[in-house]
Amino acid sequence: MSTSVYSRYRAAFAQALATALGVPAADIEAQVKPAEPAHGDLSFATFPLAKAQKKAPPAIAAGLAQSLSVPGLEIKAVGPYVNARFPTLPFTAEVIDAARGAGIRYGGDEDAGRGKTVAIDYSSPNIAKPIGFHHIRTTFLGHCIANIYRALGWRVEGINYLGDWGKQFGLVAVGFQEYGDPARIDDMGHLVEVYVKANKRAEAEPEFDEKARAFFRRMEAGDAEALKLWNQFRDTSIKGFKKIYARMGIEFEHIEGESRYQGKMDAVIDQIAKKPGVKESQGALIVDLPYAENEPPILLKKNDGSTLYATRDLAAAQDRYERFQFDKSLYVVAQDQALHFRQVFRTLKEMDLPWADRAVHVAFGRIHGMSTRKGQVVQLNDVLDEARERVSVKVRENVEAGRIQTDDADALSEQIALGAIAFGDLKHKRASDYTFDWDEVLSFEGHTGPYLQYAHARAVNVLRKGGGAPASYDAALLTLPEEQALLREIMRLPEVVRDAAEQYEPSLVARLLLDVASALSRYYTLGNQERDKRINVEGNDALRSARLALIDAARVTLAAGLTLLGIPTPDNM
Repeated sequence: MSTSVYSRYRAAFAQALATALGVPAADIEAQVKPAEPAHGDLSFATFPLAKAQKKAPPAIAAGLAQSLSVPGLEIKAVGPYVNARFPTLPFTAEVIDAARGAGIRYGGDEDAGRGKTVAIDYSSPNIAKPIGFHHIRTTFLGHCIANIYRALGWRVEGINYLGDWGKQFGLVAVGFQEYGDPARIDDMGHLVEVYVKANKRAEAEPEFDEKARAFFRRMEAGDAEALKLWNQFRDTSIKGFKKIYARMGIEFEHIEGESRYQGKMDAVIDQIAKKPGVKESQGALIVDLPYAENEPPILLKKNDGSTLYATRDLAAAQDRYERFQFDKSLYVVAQDQALHFRQVFRTLKEMDLPWADRAVHVAFGRIHGMSTRKGQVVQLNDVLDEARERVSVKVRENVEAGRIQTDDADALSEQIALGAIAFGDLKHKRASDYTFDWDEVLSFEGHTGPYLQYAHARAVNVLRKGGGAPASYDAALLTLPEEQALLREIMRLPEVVRDAAEQYEPSLVARLLLDVASALSRYYTLGNQERDKRINVEGNDALRSARLALIDAARVTLAAGLTLLGIPTPDNM
């Protein structure tokens, strides 16, 4: 397995400490932490050793520091801590070469997950309905997590598990019979109009709602006419969905739905009946388990015999294991569904399925404050359109002023808009709620997608003005504090990507990219104050080449990280 610059030095420092203390390196490595920047890069606290050695922690640290020698590290004691710092060489060249050598794959490690498979269930809209803005979290989070696992060498089976079964399709069907135009059955917008009308009517008229339920029972019974109409609705919806996913640069390995398990659920129920057991409750069939006070039971069949989400999810979980033999099965679904997934996973465990503990609910919080110029019914495509329109005004102003050179202002506006909306979501910890704010999301300054895209474009422009990225350079010349600070941010991407995979937390990558962009900005602006600190410094070709190599490494880091987040990287902004 390949190791990053940081992890290699960290492991060497831990091994040296372990040898000096006579303990296994594994016992020490977890105790090696990032140091306070003023004191070094790595730190080991000696407090836990004081009792056994009967010495004060500062004395222990001083003795350890004096006894350690690790190539590439400067080691010294600072109070009770043993600290290690990365000197200019060979650290500088190692970081730059690692980033430039990997290119767009920087941050990944194809060996890390070799031979492992992860199934990721995400996005999952309902057919005959538009993809709403509320789907942004599952869609972007799932896409980013899939990208991260691919970068780490896992085989990814991305599943768009459509809501394509249930009473709501009875509503669309009976609604279409009342309000639909057969000539427009291939029109997604028309199906949405029909569904809205039918849903309102069903709420007001119990008889109409019963018609929808009856239609769904026909579907479950395999009625050919009912299934033909349902298939037409499904095909129309998938075509509409694919256009939006293509706009966002998202592809799935599998687009399938709950309907896949129609006809297969009795077998699952029979299996559950053997262990842990089933029983009737108020005419419905439930999993026979002890339940907490006020906990609703796990329903397998309603009193009219129709199946529910839990039944289908149990069937889907088994089917996915049989197909993919996964090492992990992730469900990127809102926190609101936490009870549902706890119950599904609990049932799988009670069925004694050996892979049950590989299923993980990757939960996320809500978005507040979203509205568009078109009103309160918020469709994702409308949000992307509005973002593009708002960005387009800024782009055209900059093109006319000569600040942006582009042959296609519309395409650039689309890239920036997508980056703004995606990053506006991904920068937040997934478990937290957040409030959507147009001005914040679309700003070219601050913690935003356009800010990161601009940082990338600026790096490209600096390289362009300098004649391109140099083939060779002298890393020993990169001694400015701002250069070393930027290197340390570049160095972090591989570690952060691994942490993001372990925690299912794309915001870690997003926040690291903000740190890289901020460090790059501080470095770039030095030249505005002192000419000899300009990146494209005049009269010193060797220094200019070294600085351009660093800028190239920063460009690569931003491009690789943004690509993991599913965000475009324009070269001009």
